[in-house]
Amino acid sequence: MWNNLSTTKPQELAIKDEGIWKTYFDNLYKNISQKDLQQNQLEIQEKFNILESVIKNNQNPLDYPIIQQELNEKLKSIKSKKACGLDNIRNEMLKNSTPELQNAVLKLFNMVLTSGCFPDVWNQGLISPIHKSGDKSDPNNYRGICVNSNLGKVFCSILNSRIQTFLQETFFISKCQIGFLPNHRTTDHIYTLHTLINKHVHQKKEGKIFACFIDFKKAFDSIWHEGLFYKILQTGLGGKVYDLIKCMYTENKCAIKIKNQRTEFFSQSRGVRQGCSLSPNLFNIYINELADMLDHSPAPGLTLFDTEVKYLLYADDLVLLSPTKEGLQQNLNILEQYCHNWALAVNFKKTKIMIFQKKPRCQNHKYKFTLNNTIIEHTKNYTYLGLTISASGNFNMAVNALKEKARRALYAIKMKLFKINIPIRIWTKIFDSVILPIALYGSEVWGPLNKLDFKRWDKHPIEALHAEFCRKILQVQRNTPTNACRAELGRFPVVMKIQKRSLKFWRHLNSSPNSSLQFKALQTQELSPETSPLSQLVLDLTNQADTSTASKERIPINKIMNQSKDSYLQHWKNETKSQSRLNCYLTLNRKYELADYLYSVRDTKQRQILTKYRLSDHRLAIETGRHKKTWLPKEERVCGHCTTGEVETEMHFLLYCDKYSSPRDTLFTEMTTFIPNFNSLNPEEKLKILMGEGAMAPLAAKYVFACHSLRDTE
Repeated sequence: MWNNLSTTKPQELAIKDEGIWKTYFDNLYKNISQKDLQQNQLEIQEKFNILESVIKNNQNPLDYPIIQQELNEKLKSIKSKKACGLDNIRNEMLKNSTPELQNAVLKLFNMVLTSGCFPDVWNQGLISPIHKSGDKSDPNNYRGICVNSNLGKVFCSILNSRIQTFLQETFFISKCQIGFLPNHRTTDHIYTLHTLINKHVHQKKEGKIFACFIDFKKAFDSIWHEGLFYKILQTGLGGKVYDLIKCMYTENKCAIKIKNQRTEFFSQSRGVRQGCSLSPNLFNIYINELADMLDHSPAPGLTLFDTEVKYLLYADDLVLLSPTKEGLQQNLNILEQYCHNWALAVNFKKTKIMIFQKKPRCQNHKYKFTLNNTIIEHTKNYTYLGLTISASGNFNMAVNALKEKARRALYAIKMKLFKINIPIRIWTKIFDSVILPIALYGSEVWGPLNKLDFKRWDKHPIEALHAEFCRKILQVQRNTPTNACRAELGRFPVVMKIQKRSLKFWRHLNSSPNSSLQFKALQTQELSPETSPLSQLVLDLTNQADTSTASKERIPINKIMNQSKDSYLQHWKNETKSQSRLNCYLTLNRKYELADYLYSVRDTKQRQILTKYRLSDHRLAIETGRHKKTWLPKEERVCGHCTTGEVETEMHFLLYCDKYSSPRDTLFTEMTTFIPNFNSLNPEEKLKILMGEGAMAPLAAKYVFACHSLRDTE
């Protein structure tokens, strides 16, 4: 089943002509010709040639031999079931290699490092076009996924770890750039941005933040190689590591894979190598000068504790920030100059101005901002790092978008697996491992902004999706009580997962470097903890669990969550007791866990009917008498299928109604075979067994189904 879920149908390309694909990617990766270089780029080229000839061989901090430990760490971390390059070496071969083979690989890697030459077969990649969005007949709407040598990837991964450590130790990368860095995540910048909005907009009278969200046009594919080499030398890197990077970029060849065929190879003379572990760090090195230029800009920034923020960078995701319109325009001018110097372009369709303020006004703003003599459009909302944020700083649109995205994923999986009778236990695992991560993206930031008490949470869009899922797999109607559906599956509200994610995020923030923006954001928020939703949530949870004295880096998350579960169970008991519709369910007196019958009853129709009677999703008079149009006092909801005059409850239906005496006699006879004292049990104990509690659930389900069918047909 898992193989069926993970296997995707090969994408049918709308463009069959190999020539079109080759021309598109060839042009995309074509180098800037010498005659097309601008004067400032010619000057950079000249500086690069001088720098390379003078200092390249005098700065070689990373040229020391590769050791066995480095190789072993990378071999353990590589993933199985990945495509292989033209050398046909699969990851499984490397991961399970013998000590003798590992020694040979180690010798090969050191030979490559010593030579400074990247092997030709490692420099050949096969590109598969993957459609992103838009017109499928337009190559611009495709992303190229490149498959290279797995052995070469392991080698590059070792180099990348060395470069990563070097950049951290030299503090070369701006603290505002956190893309692909260890112990950083997208939610760090989302949290920082939200903190800035809270401080400079909501805590100030007439406060505003002038922001521009920048979308670079194919940034990773546009890197000018000579400019990249120059930037690498400026970091202090040189020697054989530099030679290897230069070799892999000057000799890199690609071909387009169309079904089982491929085009001729062509040079990739621009952009970083797709799928190479070195690429993110090389991109960060390339774009870091923009960060330096913005840092030294005279334009005012936004105060964040004891630092100033003028921009946020996550790889190529850039947002410019200023408390004044003049400051934002100054930063746009700096961006324009940087792009002009370093051959990057801005996508104006996706680049937007947003003015954060308490009451966003219509978008015909009096403020005009330009880049390359083009007026940038205003917007009231923008999807930043995967989360939609509005001009007022709220995440309501984001939550609804996440809900719909998760729902689409859920129904896509259901469509894929509709022919397979998947056990409910597996469905819940799919929901938790595939669907919830989509729905809860960024919830450590937007989650605490909501009132996370259990009663209000049931109305939240994400919990509505969770409830929808529970009802679907139980096959009950939409009006079936949510708390009963969750209890039947032994599932707690999604808010519990948000609480846990928030605790982990708070611990992550506290363990972040003191100079990091996310740590500064936390310090800013904790100056007024009563106005900090995250800090307030953590404080409430730690107080409830009596763990408020624990250190910030070592808060006992499991203990806190166990206390939160206990609190919910008490809330659930009180709430359920107040719902007369669930009187029958309460008599089952079951543990809060997945009901045994859900996997012991194999007949899906019988299981569905049993579930409906357990959760009062049926047509007995006790239930129909609650409906508005057919409401009756409880004592008048009598059974219309016998002459006893008793109220038609679940107990009457299964134990006493004469209409079902034939299947009942048959069942009771069978029951006494397995439970000799069954007939002497009190009605409540009998009802529990007939409702599927215990080992006799399959037999009980068969009986309930028979009674239901008999009632339904006459």
